[in-house]
Amino acid sequence: MDSFLPYRLIRVAERFDTAFTQYCGPDDELSWSEWQVLWSLGEQSPITAKSISLQSGLSKTKISRAVKVLEDRGYVLRKRDRADRRFELLSLSDEGLQRFDRLERSAQAFQGWLEQSVNIAYLSSLDSGLVGLEHMAAAGHFQIAAPSVEETIA
Repeated sequence: MDSFLPYRLIRVAERFDTAFTQYCGPDDELSWSEWQVLWSLGEQSPITAKSISLQSGLSKTKISRAVKVLEDRGYVLRKRDRADRRFELLSLSDEGLQRFDRLERSAQAFQGWLEQSVNIAYLSSLDSGLVGLEHMAAAGHFQIAAPSVEETIA
């Protein structure tokens, strides 16, 4: 498992998430989905859950749950899209904007700490690799069915 790239990426991401959560403190604890929704709304608002799903890669179900939690906390507002009533436009409340501002400052400070703590060559290589994987994902390379195990062994 230690050489399986998806496992390694998830393992490191979980450790980064834990470190960032500890860095922010217990008052700022958000699930990964909640964090993604809050961040998306902080960058672009109003926006639909479908648009957040396309940006983040999270399922609409995870986004729906996160929106509900954020709405219950008073961070998110919902409004029907006048052009297409099937969709809700999501935006941040004043409290949500304040929460996003705190999150953004924490993320910038954590990034600065990370850049000072980790060898810059490692971070640069990691960044380049992630950019490549993000481009592949955006191009749909991970949506194409991979060959089965039997096909690759044969």
